[in-house]
Amino acid sequence: MFRIISMVIIFILTILASINYSQTNTTPAPGDDQDPDGEVTAEWSLKDFRPFIEGNYGLGIPRQKLFEGEFENYGLLDAKLGYSKISVYKEFVLEMDERYVFGSYSNKEQNYLDSEADPEKVKTEMIRFGFGNRLGYGYKIGFISLLPYQQSQIAWSKVTSERPEGLSTADVNILDRYEGQYHFGLSTEGGVKIELFKSIAVTAGYEAAVIYPRFIFFPWLGGIIVETFIVGGVSFFAEDIVDNSNILGPLFYAILRNGVAYGVYLGLKDEMYWPVNSETPLTHETFKFGLSFTF
Repeated sequence: MFRIISMVIIFILTILASINYSQTNTTPAPGDDQDPDGEVTAEWSLKDFRPFIEGNYGLGIPRQKLFEGEFENYGLLDAKLGYSKISVYKEFVLEMDERYVFGSYSNKEQNYLDSEADPEKVKTEMIRFGFGNRLGYGYKIGFISLLPYQQSQIAWSKVTSERPEGLSTADVNILDRYEGQYHFGLSTEGGVKIELFKSIAVTAGYEAAVIYPRFIFFPWLGGIIVETFIVGGVSFFAEDIVDNSNILGPLFYAILRNGVAYGVYLGLKDEMYWPVNSETPLTHETFKFGLSFTF
């Protein structure tokens, strides 16, 4: 019962964090809802959002700081279904907000660039699903939209492994913590989306993800509150840059958000509930390329 309650609270907090991270539009743009006094009002519905489907292929590797052995690289197949809103923020500056569910599968055999396995390394297979939010500002250049972004995801991952002989007891114990059931985790991704004719887009990004060996609610809550304040504060500052610079604003917004999100990830690599004292989690980092269709 406690686990169910915890999952419900996680969902609510994630939505609240997403709202906190989202851009606050202070400059009226075409299609903005306004009250009788001319103030822009918040849009909580999916009004003006368009459905999109996205497929990604990636190459990555798991990591664990206390792991003495080596992991094999993996190939990843990833699919997203969701809603996208790309609108004019001001002049040639665009604003992007995408919300989606996703599923992915990765293993060594999907690594088409290097499918030959090293018998001395640990091979992993991973199934993931969850939901996420991709935010950014960008540029309208003719019929092309160039959109640097920062993306946050909440996910559940099931990891299985194929282990070489002679693996240390400590490494075996680490792997055993993750096998046999789905584990909660978070990820951040920085990248760029290039949209053509408002219907087809290509994406390229770098994802850094954390998988918790176990979930303890109150330490996690403490860590996520700190993260929300850090990223939210930087986002507020970055939005002021966008308001004051059409040329540099969208680029610096992405740099600042991704920089602070990756900094938080580096803390989580050591302690999964950073800055709360906690154990070292399993992580994985992936370069991804994708194709997206918006309807």
